[in-house]
Amino acid sequence: MKKFCRSVVFGLGIFTGAVLPVSCANQRTTRQPPQQAQLAQAVATPDHREVAEPLSPVARAMLKDRMASHARDMGELVSAIMLLRYPTIAERADAIAADVNLSRPLTSDATELNAALPEKFFLRQDDLRAAARVLADAGRSEDPYRVATAYGGLSAGCVRCHADYRPRDNPR
Repeated sequence: MKKFCRSVVFGLGIFTGAVLPVSCANQRTTRQPPQQAQLAQAVATPDHREVAEPLSPVARAMLKDRMASHARDMGELVSAIMLLRYPTIAERADAIAADVNLSRPLTSDATELNAALPEKFFLRQDDLRAAARVLADAGRSEDPYRVATAYGGLSAGCVRCHADYRPRDNPR
């Protein structure tokens, strides 16, 4: 009888050791956290097939020097952010906000160079100016988390504008 009981206990131990991990593994796949869908969407490649909006050669020439200057300002800003140099963060962000100053054309007269730029460009410029001001204020607050959030907003605006107007090497 003792031998029989040991065999049953031993058999149950093997059964439990084999089945329990499998059932736990199955539970993990069926019980995903509620954020799983959002996480999957966040890391997935965007599913839009838009191509960059072409700018005229005149518009591109007009923006070339401005964008080179903007790239230098952004490089200095990123360095200041990474080192948490708050006065420099505020200074660079203020400079970016001040430099974003192409005015909308007053008329559709071809003599106005800014008429070569589409309205969407000016909307992106407005967003950049506002985001730069938020970042400058965050720099003055000396709160690294506020700076990080504000820089995220600023860089999102840059990426959107580049997606709208920069030629893409390998369009989808």
